[in-house]
Amino acid sequence: MNQSNINSKKSIIQNIKNFKIYLNERFPLGKNSIFVLIFTLSGYIYTGLLYNSKIINQIFSKEIKVPMPWHKIVALFIIIFMFFLQLRITDEFKDYEEDLKYRAYRPVQRGVVTLKALEKIGIATVIIQIILAYVIDFKIRYFMIIVWSYMFLMAKEFFIKEWLTKRILIYALSHVVIMIFITLVIVNATQYIILGEAENIFKFGALQWYRHNIDIALILLFALNYLNGIVLEIGRKTRRSDEEEHGVQTYSKLWGRKKAVVILSLLFIIEYFLVILGLAHTYEKYFFFGGLTLLIILIVSIYFMVKFLKKDLSGKIVETVSGLWIIFSSMSMGLLPYFVFSLIK
Repeated sequence: MNQSNINSKKSIIQNIKNFKIYLNERFPLGKNSIFVLIFTLSGYIYTGLLYNSKIINQIFSKEIKVPMPWHKIVALFIIIFMFFLQLRITDEFKDYEEDLKYRAYRPVQRGVVTLKALEKIGIATVIIQIILAYVIDFKIRYFMIIVWSYMFLMAKEFFIKEWLTKRILIYALSHVVIMIFITLVIVNATQYIILGEAENIFKFGALQWYRHNIDIALILLFALNYLNGIVLEIGRKTRRSDEEEHGVQTYSKLWGRKKAVVILSLLFIIEYFLVILGLAHTYEKYFFFGGLTLLIILIVSIYFMVKFLKKDLSGKIVETVSGLWIIFSSMSMGLLPYFVFSLIK
């Protein structure tokens, strides 16, 4: 092996190490993998349950188990995971100058990875997503294009950067819309998988004509995921006064800690009702189990929010509680009850 090959190998190894450092700091694989897995499976199971209860059961007077073709589920998980990684990468481009000014400790700003390297990784993830779309049904590419298009607008700050950055709430509300489009990919991928399996069983090729039967129930899923995006945004930007950073906009600065916590708690309550309304469109046992489970989580979550205010605790408490709420509210919307009752059977 000549010297140039040795140097090239060392360079590749170093780039991999640098990217691992970047991921650990900006996009931890463990935490994000768990979140995306729950997010994807929750949307998949809930949509599958709706097809069962509102379409298949009504036409054929029988249920089928929500199909779990793992090669397609894994493909869908990777597609959704890569959307979130792409969001992280586009943020690095969008926020580069501001981070250089106020958060020079971040890996891109201190030179661990370059924007050029992240651009290449982002392009590679898009290629992988397109290949995986074939595994599910290539028609989902149309919904994936919607996500990429909106992501592009986000990266360009909708071409009104100066106006938008001065309005942190409008900024957040406009950016979180991406959650609806990512959910749209999950819902339509589920449709192709579920209907394909059901049509194989019942030899009836027009089930997609009954899609309107579940549209209202799906709106609840879109609303939940949108509000969870807002919970994530407010939760990670609510801090104790000594944790605030110069030049960094937070909701605890904008509204004050008390108002930020009250708004978060109200969002928890609204989401609770979205979940139980969603479960009401599935099966009675899911409604009672999911509703009771999430009610306990709601009470515990609000308890810790109050404790954060009274004890002047670290903002990490709010961030952690918000993250756990997102996980449990998503799981309660079908995934958790489905898993529990599947075990009981």
